[in-house]
Amino acid sequence: MQNIYLRVKGIIKKDGKFLLLKRWVDDRIPDPFLWEFVDAEVNFGESPDEAMLRAIGEILSVEGEIERIVYTWSNLIGDSQCVGIAYICSIEDEGDIVLGEEYGEWEWVGREEFPDYIENKYVLDDLKDVKL
Repeated sequence: MQNIYLRVKGIIKKDGKFLLLKRWVDDRIPDPFLWEFVDAEVNFGESPDEAMLRAIGEILSVEGEIERIVYTWSNLIGDSQCVGIAYICSIEDEGDIVLGEEYGEWEWVGREEFPDYIENKYVLDDLKDVKL
């Protein structure tokens, strides 16, 4: 059976830096955390914009604002296809961030530092020619 699902990615920007989150992925490996942007699957009946704002609220416990769409992507994973929309977003007050339980920490980093944090080659390739 073939499945298609939609994900959103929030690239939160402030003063030329970008918010990265350290998300728990698997405690059976030496380093069970991976750095990533705010990310979520779009629920049935929900618009991508609604999903993005929901994800910011659920993951960071703060309100977010969408600035613009920066790129889209599509990946085949087995018999599933993930289609995604990446947004540039902002948040009100980083001092109020309270991470959800599957996240370990957060950090503001410069674009040139992405390869030092993000291990997902596909994300790095997507970002290569995108104006952030």
